[in-house]
Amino acid sequence: MFTKKGDAAVLAKLGEAPAQYREIGERLHSIIREAAPSLEPIVRWGLPFYVKDGKDVCYIKPDKDFIAFGFGEVVNPAFEEGVHMHPVAWNITSLDAATEAKIRSLVEKAVA
Repeated sequence: MFTKKGDAAVLAKLGEAPAQYREIGERLHSIIREAAPSLEPIVRWGLPFYVKDGKDVCYIKPDKDFIAFGFGEVVNPAFEEGVHMHPVAWNITSLDAATEAKIRSLVEKAVA
């Protein structure tokens, strides 16, 4: 497994996304880095991951029709007690202030 580390590696990978999702990916990266500066940005398996103590916390997956944002298996900040299904990934086609706030909140909860 080949891994590249750092913001430059992640931003370069996000720069390969289709034009309409490149800006979303770059904004997601900024939100993650602002909300959880302790996370290490890496590119592994061709995807930007954000890790803490060697464990995947969240990732961004560009696709031709959307950009996905999700959490690793170790932590799920969207877990709700008493619910039978728990989201771990979302397909994002645009960002607004409310969506950005929700993503920021989930990332902060994931690293708390």
